[in-house]
Amino acid sequence: MRIGYLSLKERQEGEYVQHMAKEASKLGYEFVQFTPFSIQPSTEEIIGWKYIPDTEQWEKTSFEIPNYIYDRCFYSPSIKSKQAKPIVDWLKKRKDITFLGYGLPGKWETYQAISTEESLNPYIPKTKKLLHLAVFFEELRKTRKLVIKPIHGSRGINIYFITLNAYSISVSTQKNKEVVETIFETRDEFFEWLQPIVESKGYLYQSYLDLKTKSHEAFDLRVLLQKNEKGEWYTVGKGIRIGQPNSIISNLSAGSNVQLFDEWITQFSQRTALIIQDEIDTICKKLPLVLEKSFLPLFEIGLDIGIDSNQAVWILDINSKPGRKVLLQTNPSIQNKLYSAPIQYCLHLQSKSKSERSEIK
Repeated sequence: MRIGYLSLKERQEGEYVQHMAKEASKLGYEFVQFTPFSIQPSTEEIIGWKYIPDTEQWEKTSFEIPNYIYDRCFYSPSIKSKQAKPIVDWLKKRKDITFLGYGLPGKWETYQAISTEESLNPYIPKTKKLLHLAVFFEELRKTRKLVIKPIHGSRGINIYFITLNAYSISVSTQKNKEVVETIFETRDEFFEWLQPIVESKGYLYQSYLDLKTKSHEAFDLRVLLQKNEKGEWYTVGKGIRIGQPNSIISNLSAGSNVQLFDEWITQFSQRTALIIQDEIDTICKKLPLVLEKSFLPLFEIGLDIGIDSNQAVWILDINSKPGRKVLLQTNPSIQNKLYSAPIQYCLHLQSKSKSERSEIK
């Protein structure tokens, strides 16, 4: 059996891939790395990197398309991403290849899918697609604060916090570790800024949530969910991300710190802590099953959860290609479990027939 790690960049996530390759080799499986552009159109042969167990090194060589593919392609508006996606979609349609997870669409389609589930609906912020200036402004006039998010965004990039003040409209966003605020003194000036965003049809907007610590830092909870060697969903771990002072997002790329969830939750009374934990458990239990009713099978989910000033729990973001830094920093002991999980799930997939795999939930 050949297992392939697929990414847009060669030799991406080096340490993670190295450990996965070792785990695969222990079981006698071949492990390779390649990009969508490594596939030769005429022969369908791949020129990529193959792990050599004896030397624990990588050799650039040719090989056939792997039986199982772990897709870690992170797409952006770049030309390279646009060229890669049709190739990956072609691979996903092939009947002789199985992807560990088939990924999720953009935020809008994902929110639509989970909002139909009665048990999850209370945890979903009010969400609408950004299509009309007047409709958005009317909502802003009612609520005074709204958040605009890119449908295909990640790492907190191009998220805008909009506030309607008495005599102006402020727009705040975070670039790296710096918060940038722009003040518009008239509605026309604001509309001129917002118009290209609306015309792109690539954004949605949500209710503003007060997600700050007592010290006024932005924070959220990252939960990693994966399927185990039996194909069953379980919670790998949880970690709190706390932004820098005066930050408006809590992504690690913006310089956030991390804290153990079990430590963080001790600030609440026992009763409140139990209620918060119970609601998080409900989301973690229901969410993967609901997603797989609407979309193709998944292997892992990075779930960002907000807990507001009233201790209400909210689903902020859902990522089918999550990072692991938060968990590794808060709980390094799970490192080996994280490295071996994709290989263990491959074993589960191998034990199923192709028809059974297409039905795996």
